[in-house]
Amino acid sequence: MNAAFDLERVGGRRFLDALLSEVLAAGAEALRLFSAGVAARATKKPDRSPVTEADVAVERRLHDFLDRACPDAAFLGEESAPGEWSTTHAGLRFIVDPIDGTRAFMRGLDSWGILIGLEADGDPVLGIVSLPAREQLFVGLRGAGAYKNGAPIRVSRVDSLADAAIAHGQLAQFAEQGVLPLLPRLATDTYTQRGISDAYAHTLVLEGALDAMVDPGVKPWDLCAVVPILEEAGGRFTDFHGARTVHGGSGLASNGLIHDELLELVRGA
Repeated sequence: MNAAFDLERVGGRRFLDALLSEVLAAGAEALRLFSAGVAARATKKPDRSPVTEADVAVERRLHDFLDRACPDAAFLGEESAPGEWSTTHAGLRFIVDPIDGTRAFMRGLDSWGILIGLEADGDPVLGIVSLPAREQLFVGLRGAGAYKNGAPIRVSRVDSLADAAIAHGQLAQFAEQGVLPLLPRLATDTYTQRGISDAYAHTLVLEGALDAMVDPGVKPWDLCAVVPILEEAGGRFTDFHGARTVHGGSGLASNGLIHDELLELVRGA
């Protein structure tokens, strides 16, 4: 495990408290839009993924806050064009998914969330996952623990893949990424499987309700917030090749105890 992150690099505890308050306020704004039916006005990006007014509003709100509160940090957001925001930084970059689970948001499901991760010198060190519709807030800081609504959390203690409860992302992503053979292997080699995507699935791993999340098609903004919380809760993260990176295009988030076994299964498939 890497050394604890010095929070003074971004303004200390005062900054973190202000950021958490802003995330909660952004969540309240997104929840109002969610209840007001903005899904009916959703549009599609060039890759056909949906975007709503909430995606745009939350990202702009968080960017504007971070630009004021931590101007030396770079910013990468899902809805931003490359280079749209300042890239001046001192080894710091915030990575934001304003609405993780836009499809769930559009269908009235409550599994969508707001994700903010901080990279320091390329390493995820701070993660915030807010599920506004579920009134849940997860926070993890390198060296300072992982918390849900202020209470400490830990991953599960299941130590065998044969006994493990596994979540997986969208089935279409397994096809798009060329890993369809992985699905029957998960079916036969794990105890139970659930198709739960988006931030919600990862939070179930964070608090020990599930033992792993298998995601073949992801971006840095899907993962950066999750990794520090997961690791502080006792879990482990890699991509499908075993590298600890949020930039590999795939993700395995587990309780750590089954990680090597799960990674061997993924490689074999």
